Amino acid sequence: MVERVDVVVRASVSSSSSSSTRRSRTRRRVGFARGAREARGGGEAARRTTVAMGRRGGKRAGDRYVEHELGGYAIEGVSVGGQETSIVVPRLGVAFDSGRCPQRCVYADVMCLSHTHMDHVGGCGMYIATRGLLSLEPPTVLLPRERAGAFATFIESLRALDDSELRHEAIGMVPGERYKMSKLFEIAPFKTTHPVPSQGYIVYGTKQKLKARYAGLDGKAIKQLRDEGEEVTDKIEVPQVAFTGDTTAAWVDDPANADALRAKLLIMECTFIDDSVSKEDAERFGHTHIDDIVARADKFAENEAILLIHFSARYKSEDVREALKAKLPKELYEKCTPMLVGYD
Repeated sequence: MVERVDVVVRASVSSSSSSSTRRSRTRRRVGFARGAREARGGGEAARRTTVAMGRRGGKRAGDRYVEHELGGYAIEGVSVGGQETSIVVPRLGVAFDSGRCPQRCVYADVMCLSHTHMDHVGGCGMYIATRGLLSLEPPTVLLPRERAGAFATFIESLRALDDSELRHEAIGMVPGERYKMSKLFEIAPFKTTHPVPSQGYIVYGTKQKLKARYAGLDGKAIKQLRDEGEEVTDKIEVPQVAFTGDTTAAWVDDPANADALRAKLLIMECTFIDDSVSKEDAERFGHTHIDDIVARADKFAENEAILLIHFSARYKSEDVREALKAKLPKELYEKCTPMLVGYD
């Protein structure tokens, strides 16, 4: 069972109003990828990357977003270590973390919080409030169960300041539990290591497949079996997207996290890339060093693409590109893309 905190009953709307809201939401999402231009990144995967400017064409990180086409998904967002992280998967309607709530994040129906440091959770109030302002459905926020009570207190404080409802549903979860988004997708947390309670998330694609022993039956016979209460299908699930949030590299070594290493797209932190911070200090801070990734290079063989995020703000984009090219084994380098908006 998942723990539900601050569950809010959604306001009822007429069918015409509901249809209008869905059309409006669709138009906004279609607009996500427009106005893109090419950008250069790390390996071969990075050459399929585009960077798009916000409506005002500003130069600040808050006025732009980066879009990557990786593992069959468009990925948008920004991630600068210690400043802000918010990663959006528009096709799934999911966002991971909300440090400052970039505009693109607002249209995600589900927010998965890896932990509650401010550069990952500080934008949640704006995320919830803006969805209300735009008449979007109250969002669902998934977060580590140990922080569910504190998050509820956080939102209550914002309600008092903003004098608004901030309608949403917060669900405290632990590894081993599932959140069912739809018939096709489920979300499961997995264990990570950080100074505060933390967890990563895997989005599974699910489908039903007819059991092999019924393969020769026609539709009428299968229907009859179903009517008799027989389970005629097996549930097939494939890990589509995995997100680590802030963590040491220890999650890679945990057999319970094997599905994250099978995900088509792995979004993984890589805070430190040089000797200015040692692997030991990175681990003490609860973060991943590039040398940790190099030491486990063979573990990522099944990931189709890897998006590296959360580089320390001390680095410039060229520092990151050079470090990845110099240190990562060629096969791993070719599937890695760095998220570098905000580093120039």
